[in-house]
Amino acid sequence: MLVPTLTQLSRTYANDRFVLVSLKPLQPLLNGLSNFRFHEASEDVEHGHGLLRLAGQIAGYKPDKVFDLQGDYRGQLLRWMLRWRHIPVYGIDRGSKERRKLMRLGFDRCNPIKTESERYYDTFTMGGLQPAGDVPLIPIDEQAKEKVTHLFGEKKERWIGIAPFAKHLSNILPYKTMKEVIGHYATQTDTRVFLFGAGHVETEMLRQWASLWPNVESVTNQLQLSGELELMRMVDGLLCMDSANQHLGALVGCPILSIWCGTHPYMGYAAWGKANTQVLSLPITCRPCTIHGTDRCKYRNFACKAFTSEQIIERFDKMLDGKKQENKNKENK
Repeated sequence: MLVPTLTQLSRTYANDRFVLVSLKPLQPLLNGLSNFRFHEASEDVEHGHGLLRLAGQIAGYKPDKVFDLQGDYRGQLLRWMLRWRHIPVYGIDRGSKERRKLMRLGFDRCNPIKTESERYYDTFTMGGLQPAGDVPLIPIDEQAKEKVTHLFGEKKERWIGIAPFAKHLSNILPYKTMKEVIGHYATQTDTRVFLFGAGHVETEMLRQWASLWPNVESVTNQLQLSGELELMRMVDGLLCMDSANQHLGALVGCPILSIWCGTHPYMGYAAWGKANTQVLSLPITCRPCTIHGTDRCKYRNFACKAFTSEQIIERFDKMLDGKKQENKNKENK
């Protein structure tokens, strides 16, 4: 979600230098930002000594300003450590009160709150920076693209991506429903299905589903993030949950249908590039019951997940057909 704002910063302040501190797997997201340097944060930042070491590493760059765009307890501790070193630090406003109000009243009685992009912009503005301008897609990584072609061959039929998992139960549809959706497209001879996911349990489940049909591929453990981005760039459409995959797909211009269950776009976490992203959800007024996701339902039925496979297929087909017609119109022009 941060990448579009970083792209604006990179272009608006082309003569300045920036350092992004994050986890190593996310480094490919900086592709094309020449005045950005990536600093890998080790996983021990969960602990006090790890944060203290990270504060020293950041101070070693002698930064004019530091922006905490996470806003969790680790970020707050890091802010205190850097201010103690007399470094100006600006922290994001998470909008906790607005989000709690939205959860309490429901989406039907509230207006959408600020998006994450707007919160990032506000944070940089506090520090005197004003990112602006159009945001292009992440540049093509030719090396990653070649690996995708090497693994899966040239695209000769319709390619679709499906990312059926998310971090929390409230954001995942029943396995039976997603298996029926995958099976529907797997039986179409002109279609190739690519399954995206991460984690041990997800990887095994996707492997089992891929083994059922010859034209279904699980890309987990086959591609790094840069390769997954290039594959998403190639597919005709991506079906996913409210998860990281919708944000990754948006960065490469992939047409997306994201399914929202316990969460709601009014929270501000919808994918960037709304023209290419569609949302499917049920009009259940207890939504959103969570900001990012939860493993519990206060009614113990997860009614927000009561989609049928037919509903999902119909909506996804409609999006795919619409994008196909749109591409034809562009070619005719």
